[in-house]
Amino acid sequence: MKKLLLLVIVWVMVSLYPSIGYAESLSTPSGIPTADIEETVDAIMEAYIEEDVPGASVSIVQNGEIVFQKGYGLANREKEQPVHPETTYMEAGSVSKLYTWTAIMQLVEEGQLTLDTDVRPYLKGGESALTYDEPITVAHLMTHTAGFEERVEDLTVYDPDHLFELEEYLAPDRQPKQLYPPGDVVAYSNFSTNLAGYVVEELTGMAFADYVEQLILTPLEMEHSTFDVRYDRIPGLMDEKAVGYTKKGTEWVAKPTAYINDNPAGGLTTTTNDLAYFMLAHLNREQSGSYVLFNEPQTLDTMHQTLYTPHPDMAGNAHGFWERQAGDYRVLEHGGNTDAFSALLSIVPDEQFGIAVMTNMDGEMAGARRELTDVLIGKSTETPQATDGMNHSEAVEGRYRSARSVETGPMKIMPFLSDGDSVISANQEGGITLSIAALGVELDYVETAPYLFEKVTEESSLLDNAGMNTTHLYFKTNDAGEVEQLSYGVIADELPISWLASPYVAYGITGGAALFTLVGLVWGIVGFIRKKKHQTLITSLHKGAIAWSFVGVLTLGLFGAIVVQLASNPFQPWSNFTFYVIGFWLLLFAFLAVLYLIVKGWHRQKGFYLIKAFIVLLGCLLASLFYLLFFLNFLYL
Repeated sequence: MKKLLLLVIVWVMVSLYPSIGYAESLSTPSGIPTADIEETVDAIMEAYIEEDVPGASVSIVQNGEIVFQKGYGLANREKEQPVHPETTYMEAGSVSKLYTWTAIMQLVEEGQLTLDTDVRPYLKGGESALTYDEPITVAHLMTHTAGFEERVEDLTVYDPDHLFELEEYLAPDRQPKQLYPPGDVVAYSNFSTNLAGYVVEELTGMAFADYVEQLILTPLEMEHSTFDVRYDRIPGLMDEKAVGYTKKGTEWVAKPTAYINDNPAGGLTTTTNDLAYFMLAHLNREQSGSYVLFNEPQTLDTMHQTLYTPHPDMAGNAHGFWERQAGDYRVLEHGGNTDAFSALLSIVPDEQFGIAVMTNMDGEMAGARRELTDVLIGKSTETPQATDGMNHSEAVEGRYRSARSVETGPMKIMPFLSDGDSVISANQEGGITLSIAALGVELDYVETAPYLFEKVTEESSLLDNAGMNTTHLYFKTNDAGEVEQLSYGVIADELPISWLASPYVAYGITGGAALFTLVGLVWGIVGFIRKKKHQTLITSLHKGAIAWSFVGVLTLGLFGAIVVQLASNPFQPWSNFTFYVIGFWLLLFAFLAVLYLIVKGWHRQKGFYLIKAFIVLLGCLLASLFYLLFFLNFLYL
């Protein structure tokens, strides 16, 4: 009788608590037992907190449950306020895009649009400014292949009076230039996502933030999440919102409260606990869990399928998610950065696993986000082998620059402030080496298929930490066998550039102009003193050299000032630079006026070969400098 009673008790315990033994047997995709997750994550985060990251929040889901969440470091250093995953608000940055694409897929499911819908009518007059006649589809927006340049003017503002309604923010006069034919080049585009958010508004008659609130956040019980651009007016939110920081030297410096005009592309304020609910919904394939995003399971399956890839053996874009192969697993993810926060959301649909990480620092590239996913999900350990007969290493050599570029406005200068171009060179092993000077990146690859190269360097790089997938490089060629673009499969392709477009040419022009103008000023002053002392006339050539040197010094001074102002706030309105444009034009006219006087007196002054040679070189350098200003859009806005 006692044995029978014991058997009944055991059966009841198993019936009432069937998940206890199951949960203990769970492990992450990389094989770490669920029971050891906290110890593992603690060890990783302790290496970064305070030194590289002021505060962070981590949430992990698996098999329909939140299996771990924890805060690290401080949300507010001044108040010594710790990070709590359930209540500490942080800015999700471009992770917000996943909500926009989810909204689009909901409307696709309802039949209000398709992935092939032409979105040009939603440009509201901006169609005429497009460079190409081909349709721009919803799929192009999702995969960042619509062809738009990047435009950051007013993306982030510090005065809420400078916030725009979405329709106003996307007005034709603010529309970025279309640089590439739709579908040809991956060029990460906030404007594309914002346009998709505007499509949501037009089709539903609801403000974008209201639609997401009612159709995504509320059903998923995301009570600590909002797309309200004036999040600061939500009662209690600012008391719980983390302060964003940047590191200057060894000190963490608080950044001011910022507001996002790019709302569909980066306006989500949330917690990692709420991101966990979003991950659970995206992992709920059978719709058996509490959180459901779509009416039909097939819609979720479709959203997780590859929509674009430059090569069948590479990761690509899955309806807004970026793909990445981590060991044996296909990961769907999206990172995000704002002026003072960083985030990463990664899910492994086949393993019902997901991890969300948020930090309160700008542009986290120390590796905390990437190391967490590598340790918990896994990373490739096999070293690729070169395929015999593949010998395109020399054919792909050259300098490449990101297709995510700014062509209009003063921010065109950005690639010239540091050498961030990718340099491809053939190496002694028969493969290629990717070098990026600004990031200290040097990675080796072998060719495994025609023009497809796989990385053999085991260590992760700053490029990986920043969100790029460096495992594969594919070089697209034209019919003549010339390389047209380099593709990582995600974020942004890169295009070949000539040596004339390298930053070193710009450095040479500005450095040479600085040297010659300073020499000219010193020479002119010394010559002026000597002429006065000996009471001899100063020739027109000497006067011209002094005048040009003075013009050069003022031009370089304005050039330096505009760079400093851009660095202080790259998001400021272009109108802030009107003063510089006027100044450059006045100096250009002064340069031309002096040129006229020099030419007029050139043949009257016999001899003076040394100063004539100096004037020719100085004139060429100043002319090159003004051309550089024209090229960088500093002579017009």
